[in-house]
Amino acid sequence: MRPTLTRSTQAMACAAALLTLAACGGDADGEKTSASSSSTSSEPTYDDDYAYAEAKKIAPMMRKIAAGKPLPKDTEWATASYIKAYNDQVASLKKKGITEKGSVTIDSMHQDASNPDAPGGWDMTMYECSTSTVRYYKDGKDVTGTPGDSNTRLPKGPHENVHLLSFTTSDDGKTWQLDEVQQLLGNDARQSPCAK
Repeated sequence: MRPTLTRSTQAMACAAALLTLAACGGDADGEKTSASSSSTSSEPTYDDDYAYAEAKKIAPMMRKIAAGKPLPKDTEWATASYIKAYNDQVASLKKKGITEKGSVTIDSMHQDASNPDAPGGWDMTMYECSTSTVRYYKDGKDVTGTPGDSNTRLPKGPHENVHLLSFTTSDDGKTWQLDEVQQLLGNDARQSPCAK
């Protein structure tokens, strides 16, 4: 009986949002800016421009991660929950004998939302627009699934992707950590700044 692509492609669809970011790159500069000395506790010490610039600096750090390698548990730019999710996907693919080849190039990043008064502390989101050549292989065969349709093989060639990155801070905006990655598909991707 010929094996189907279902299990492998489902793994690829789930892993793509996390793992393709390991090859990301980007750059940003930002300066610390303070609120007035009479600021209240509900106002951030750092403004949105600074916060977004700091978050964008995470991209080149992610690029340094070799394909198939887990994130160290003490990675400063990622939350414990993101590190666990990423490493669980790496371990799952390794257990299935799936390897990754290719790279991701960041085309642009765009501010989305910033909420200094969010429950649990200030959080924010950014759109990441990228071009990916990442493919997944098992026993020498390409098993790369199409995001959103795990039963369909992703056509070969570069593909444009849109991810929504969520960041959080534990020190009122001075430093930021990647907390969650969501790949946007369909209308969500088409309505993002990446499509404009």
